[in-house]
Amino acid sequence: MTYARFIAVVIAFAVPATPVLAAAPVAKPACARELAVTETNLLKTLVRMQSVGRASASEQCETYRAHAAVVAKARDVFERCSSGTARAQDIGDMDGALDRVKSAIASTCATQ
Repeated sequence: MTYARFIAVVIAFAVPATPVLAAAPVAKPACARELAVTETNLLKTLVRMQSVGRASASEQCETYRAHAAVVAKARDVFERCSSGTARAQDIGDMDGALDRVKSAIASTCATQ
């Protein structure tokens, strides 16, 4: 199991809306740094999402919105910097994560 797939499995069980990390080789030198920063940001949002169930509704909404922003930025980085067969899977996973967090925002934050 690759590192990215391991993270994906952990993330899939931890929160309802977290993207998968790219496993494909990096094409551009700047992408290596961007992918590393993206991984860090995704892990930070994962930690925050793990505790969202104990938060107030307004804190949940703030967390979901911040998560959506991190996932959207990560999707852009993966779209530009990933290649190979993992790219399509990772982008699809991020699209799914965005759909799930948008649903959470719609159901939780309608009055926020």
